[in-house]
Amino acid sequence: MSKFPFKETKLDNNLKIVTAEMPFMESVAVGILVGIGGRHEQDEELGISHFLEHACFKGTKKRNARQISQAIEGMGGSINGFTSEEVTCYYAKVRYPKFEKAFDVLADMYLNAVFNCSEMNRERGVIKEEIKMYMDMPGQLVYDDFSATIWKNHPLGRSVLGTFESVDRIKSKDLVNFRKNNYTPNNTVISVAGNISHNDVLKCVKKHLAKWDSKGPVPKFIPVKSNQKKPRVNIRNQSTEQAHLVAGFRSVGRLHPDRFSLRVLSNILGGNMSSRLNHEIREKRGLAYSVHSHLSRFTDVGSLIISLDTNVKTLSDALSLVLKNCVNIAEKGIKKTELKHAKEYLNGIMALTMEHTTEFMIWLGRNSLTESDFLTIEQLIEKTNDVTADDVQRIARKVFKNNRLNIALIADNIDNKEIIDIARLK
Repeated sequence: MSKFPFKETKLDNNLKIVTAEMPFMESVAVGILVGIGGRHEQDEELGISHFLEHACFKGTKKRNARQISQAIEGMGGSINGFTSEEVTCYYAKVRYPKFEKAFDVLADMYLNAVFNCSEMNRERGVIKEEIKMYMDMPGQLVYDDFSATIWKNHPLGRSVLGTFESVDRIKSKDLVNFRKNNYTPNNTVISVAGNISHNDVLKCVKKHLAKWDSKGPVPKFIPVKSNQKKPRVNIRNQSTEQAHLVAGFRSVGRLHPDRFSLRVLSNILGGNMSSRLNHEIREKRGLAYSVHSHLSRFTDVGSLIISLDTNVKTLSDALSLVLKNCVNIAEKGIKKTELKHAKEYLNGIMALTMEHTTEFMIWLGRNSLTESDFLTIEQLIEKTNDVTADDVQRIARKVFKNNRLNIALIADNIDNKEIIDIARLK
């Protein structure tokens, strides 16, 4: 029997409910996840998924914005939401006896938000300030530049927030239509993790949503088809204290069989303080405070991303070391001790993350929404344990190629020619 059991039920209206009962917890986390995000938007809709997420917090027929937050926070809970490229989520965390009240608030927001024109105009200003905030954060802005580079001329390369111009175009009627077309039972998952039984969740959801029968097709997206021939480099010269670097490679999607080998590869390269890049760049040479490698995964495609911040004068050395270490793994492979350490680290992190109700809830919801038959935690650990050193070297050879390499950089007084000359695997 799984140490992390979960149950899934689909109602007659095709709404899915997935739960993980954690009777030893004081809390319960509940989320409403919908399969819509930035990559599903048409050009003229840019930013509408994120705008709609904001708008649903601004009031319903029976609660204004302040009453929504007070209903949850007044119980000692928290409420929030997020929009990504493929998923939008509204969630709350409360003490378990308060579950039904929390779900009532979320369901009310999700289905009954009213998009008052004056409220939407104010929120439009809030979103613009959010855009400005990230523009003032080069460590975040460089990721937008990286996305625009690696997913060139594709919806994945656009900011989920939209632009000043696209946010100005979105009106209340657009939000109404977008919600009607996409917030449907067959495109929604109710995810719950914490001290509550599956049956109690079912009773509550049926009480509020069993009669919800809105219909519509599941949103489609444009698949990624890359014709990249050589490394791409995006350099933004901007006044900063440090050089902010993101280098990455197109890789495989979230359901690809090689995702387990890729995860091990990323961890060995820069996943923690024991990684190769942390040792070579921070510990051995003192070129950066932190250097990190992680995976970004979508349904059909993904990327392995390496990021670091360093002095402009040592930028060339740091970038050269990043690329040199990628080549080294592809050509020479990894050590048995590295493989063992990476597996133990990844499996431990996965299990420890599931001790947190919110993280477990979001993981369950995402998987239920995007995978017809997703793996248990134990199955994921088993798949990770099955990865061999040859598997890691094979995926490294597949991914670490110049026609998959993309680099974004923000710094002051950069020698563009020097960086472009370095930016290739040799």
